[in-house]
Amino acid sequence: MILKKINNSPFYIFIIALFFTGTGYSQWEARVSMGINVSSTPDLRDYINENFAYGGSQMPDFNSMIEFAGEVGHKIGQNLQLAVEGVYTFNSYTNVTLNGKYEMSYKFISPSVMLYQMIEGNGYNFKFGGGIGPRFVMINEIKPFVNTGTDYSSTGFGIVAKASGSTALSKSVFAYISADARYDAGGKPTNKDGAGLRHRGSDLSVTSLSVGVKLGISVNF
Repeated sequence: MILKKINNSPFYIFIIALFFTGTGYSQWEARVSMGINVSSTPDLRDYINENFAYGGSQMPDFNSMIEFAGEVGHKIGQNLQLAVEGVYTFNSYTNVTLNGKYEMSYKFISPSVMLYQMIEGNGYNFKFGGGIGPRFVMINEIKPFVNTGTDYSSTGFGIVAKASGSTALSKSVFAYISADARYDAGGKPTNKDGAGLRHRGSDLSVTSLSVGVKLGISVNF
């Protein structure tokens, strides 16, 4: 379902189109990385704390989320790079009391079109920039004394600002480190029947504000 939404979106068409630009510059870059984000999801926090945080096991204001990411970029000018980034982040909350066990896992799939200003030297480069793209939210909720979970999903948008640096390990392979800040408005998740997560008399809308650090490997070709 998520892949179908991506394939049918104008964003997908734009991804294809951007790689036919910048033909005067031959350098491509591919990157894989993993990292950790410190994230605030106030809507989910309030929903959980007000309904399922029995026994004082409150979901904190800030949580860590694991991230896996990849990116492909192409130079479109002497110091400019246009890229497509894909990011997968996830986290979960569990509370077990005499009232039963409550679990929620939530994931973000976050593709973005990125534009960077580049500073390059002998064996290193720095990039500064940002981007925008759709956001796909997936939630699985298991309520107390229920054996199976309910899946919810939604589509929204997000923006990201990023700074990164790379240093050469060989002629074309680089060690990569970056820091970024993200704001994601994930929409209102619904289940297969179209029902949302009800909170304070309306369907829950998921937003996230996060900062993170990533390490990885990039390859120029």
